[in-house]
Amino acid sequence: MQLNDKWQGLCWPMMDFLRCVTAALIYFAISITAVAKYSDGASKAAGVFGFFATIVFAIDFYLIFNDVAKFLKQGDSADETTAHKTEEENSDSDSD
Repeated sequence: MQLNDKWQGLCWPMMDFLRCVTAALIYFAISITAVAKYSDGASKAAGVFGFFATIVFAIDFYLIFNDVAKFLKQGDSADETTAHKTEEENSDSDSD
């Protein structure tokens, strides 16, 4: 659908980060409920698969968090470099 081209105002890495966090929390809560509340084999299998899905979403959460942190650090360093260059250009030195 290429929504990232249509809605450029959203921070897509942060949206993906929030999706992973909410999915991991929901799968974890449902897995605990399936294992604790129901005692049949199907519920226990669903709980195990839910815990596995939680681990997969947690790994994705960690990887996306590292990417977002790198992206934000690059943005900060670019802003600092631009601000430093602007300060140098606007200085009133008579060194010419």
